[in-house]
Amino acid sequence: MAAGRPADIRLWLAGTRPRTLPASIAPVAVGAACAWNHIHTLDLCILIYPEPDECVANRALLHTLLGRFWPVVILCAVVALCLQVAVNFANDYSDGIRGVDDGRDVDETSVSSQTERRHQPAKPQRLVASGVPAKRVLLAAGIAAAIACVAGLAAIVISHAWWLLAVGVLSLLAGWFYTGGRHPYGYAGFGELGVFLFFGLAAVLGTEYALAGTIDLLGVAGAVCCGLNAMLLLMVNNLRDLDDDARHGKRTMAVRLGERRARIALTVCMVAELLLSLALVALLWWPWGVILVISGIAVPLRMLRSVERHDYRWALGDAGYQTLFFAALVVVCVAAGGTLPV
Repeated sequence: MAAGRPADIRLWLAGTRPRTLPASIAPVAVGAACAWNHIHTLDLCILIYPEPDECVANRALLHTLLGRFWPVVILCAVVALCLQVAVNFANDYSDGIRGVDDGRDVDETSVSSQTERRHQPAKPQRLVASGVPAKRVLLAAGIAAAIACVAGLAAIVISHAWWLLAVGVLSLLAGWFYTGGRHPYGYAGFGELGVFLFFGLAAVLGTEYALAGTIDLLGVAGAVCCGLNAMLLLMVNNLRDLDDDARHGKRTMAVRLGERRARIALTVCMVAELLLSLALVALLWWPWGVILVISGIAVPLRMLRSVERHDYRWALGDAGYQTLFFAALVVVCVAAGGTLPV
């Protein structure tokens, strides 16, 4: 798109980077499922007679938590989605003004044949690189971040989880300094650590605490799996951009390790996520949860095969699917497997 030409809706939608959005919604679903499981352990002593004072207090807390459950879930989902969009626009702005996205003003569908993709991996357009004024992209990032802040404050007021304010501030700072500022940590190879912390631990455990007023081992295990899935998505993305990043001095983990070792690291993370998710669903809903995991194992295997072939469009799609699959798996296992004592 020529400089100064108004961006169309398709370009702005592409600028939200839709393939990354599952990494924002999935942790909220997992955190909500873990919170739901914990909340329903509060009525396990209902058959005890005479009813202890602790059970009376638990039943009152149960009604309070259930009464605000769905409004807080929706608010957490808005926070996660808008924060991810804000980060994507901010990254577009930062990479665009640095020239990292030079040449990404052509739709990825223009690289049509499979042979072309193997030698020139298809890459989605970027807003600044396509001629959209950088200040307009930065403004869009600010608007998305503001919506996330409003929704986050509402969730905190409803749940009284005031310490989550600090988590929210750290998440905003992490989103900006991933590629923004004078020394972006995404350019130094720490992007994977960032997404593990904020799209895994912070997102899942923050959601669980906002909904249940506590966190537990089930939530921690789910948070680690979500963090690993977010890492897989970023690792595939960085493998796709390896040559361009190296040329522009962006020292991602893929650049630091090299393609072969980066693919090994991707495989290790995938295996770790599969093993932990197997243990988690086995605990929640034996043996059907395990059967569901095994039934979907073809997707991560296909992702590795696509990376080996440099078919990153399919690999990114599979990485996003795997993120959503795990979230759906946890929700189904919590719903079908009954309440797990914590």
